Amino acid sequence: MKFTFEGHHMIGKLDHGDLAISGDKREGFCPYELFVSSLVGCSGILLNKILNKKRLPFKKIELEAVVDNNEEKANQIKKVAIIAYIRTNQSISVEQAEKISRLVVKNCGMIQSVNNSIETSFSIKILE
Repeated sequence: MKFTFEGHHMIGKLDHGDLAISGDKREGFCPYELFVSSLVGCSGILLNKILNKKRLPFKKIELEAVVDNNEEKANQIKKVAIIAYIRTNQSISVEQAEKISRLVVKNCGMIQSVNNSIETSFSIKILE
């Protein structure tokens, strides 16, 4: 990956295309958004794979991130709670959902990369 400053924002040259990064939301994504998106994206993709591998059909997955910052310490991220809302016709037990949540946390490279410095959690809520 290569990154170049252009004016007031940075452009990342990535395999899928260019990514504008800026502290000004009008000029690109802010680093905070990208950071949280990497945690949600990684865990969401992994959740999708696990559900498919276990042959647990679903109609839709929506993910939400609840972030707690330390404003006194450069707005440092202290905690990220990721909640996956799974819409399905098939019932998934609480035990299954908890087991899948543990698998996601254990195998998500982005969550594991920050696990010692940021409190992270992943939970599943089933919507029928």
